[in-house]
Amino acid sequence: MDYDVVVVGGGPVGCAVARDIAAAGFKVLVAEEHPKIGLPVRCAGLISSRTLELSRVSLRVIVHKLTGARLHAPGGEVLELYGKRVYALAIDRAAFDRDLATQAAAAGAEIACGMRVVDLEFVPGGVLVQLRQQGSRDKTIELTSRLIVGADGYRSLVARRLGVLPKGDKVPLYAAEVELPNYKGQIADIFIGNQVAPGWFGWVMPTGQGMARIGIGAPRRPHEYFKQLVNLHPDIFQGMRIIQHTSGYVPVYLQDKSYGPHSLLVGDAAGHVKPISGGGLFFGLKCAEICAATALAALDKNDFSEDFLSHYQRNWDMTIGEEIRCGLKHRQVFLNLTDKDMDQLVRFFNKPYWCKLILKYGDLDYHSKLAGRLADLPHWANLFIKNGFNFMAASTGFLNLTR
Repeated sequence: MDYDVVVVGGGPVGCAVARDIAAAGFKVLVAEEHPKIGLPVRCAGLISSRTLELSRVSLRVIVHKLTGARLHAPGGEVLELYGKRVYALAIDRAAFDRDLATQAAAAGAEIACGMRVVDLEFVPGGVLVQLRQQGSRDKTIELTSRLIVGADGYRSLVARRLGVLPKGDKVPLYAAEVELPNYKGQIADIFIGNQVAPGWFGWVMPTGQGMARIGIGAPRRPHEYFKQLVNLHPDIFQGMRIIQHTSGYVPVYLQDKSYGPHSLLVGDAAGHVKPISGGGLFFGLKCAEICAATALAALDKNDFSEDFLSHYQRNWDMTIGEEIRCGLKHRQVFLNLTDKDMDQLVRFFNKPYWCKLILKYGDLDYHSKLAGRLADLPHWANLFIKNGFNFMAASTGFLNLTR
């Protein structure tokens, strides 16, 4: 075999896997289809300090710190949530990705940019990988590997070759990095409503020095909802100048199989994404550790059977599976809320007691912490039973404020 492990996809999750395997002395190749690591950017770049620590990336990637959010209900009421501590970090996402690629290379991994994996074939002892150099349809390279790791996103070729198909939805996103001279401070704006962003939400996130990131998700034509959001809030978007557009998809499902003979899936390819907010870095990096540990065990025992690699599925499911299932349940209820329901929920929460509770227990990575806290409050449950609301629906509205 030419390599011990080939990682398909040079994003942060793939590079984290490659780093940990290469550090143990194995021969690792990262195949990245784009010519440069980190580009194009397809992420809002909002993470927790916990995620930054997990990544081992330099603090220099932080461009701004956020201390709260304003939730805009469909009817116009605004729920203001301002805290004293930093709840989230806006990062230079391209620099974040490059840092992890540098870590992988320093550990001994080979990073091949502009190399797209176009086909896979399982052969005795491993996998035959066909790569095509960007810009050259005729130049195809073949190599072999004992193990292949699919970190190639929601349209994963590795997953398709394994016969693993997505089990749920994918939400289209449309976003932009903009100049917004009058948009200052450390507070993000979140917009919900079936006429504003059906099935998802819109956001405006300050990144300092008169810059911001804005975006929206919708089941279809998100760019039209993007334009509508800008037109509906001239007070926020006055003087806006778009620097660059970005787009992408958020996979929303729990993958029930992320392994096969000589193969593992990680990150978006395995559905390691928060169903409520769409964030994938924290879950992806947590699972990258488990993926690398599984790969190292397989390399050590020279056992790449489906049965042996199935331990990976069980281990990551024990780590983040329940959190994803909780998020999926809350998201389903959120999808059934009317604009009137959302308005009533926001009005209910727009009181000092509830705002303090949100700020105290809200967690960017573990949404269930706040839901669990609410579940212990009879006062909360009784109020919503009297008003005809389902408890889980209320929890969902709450959670969407604190991603």
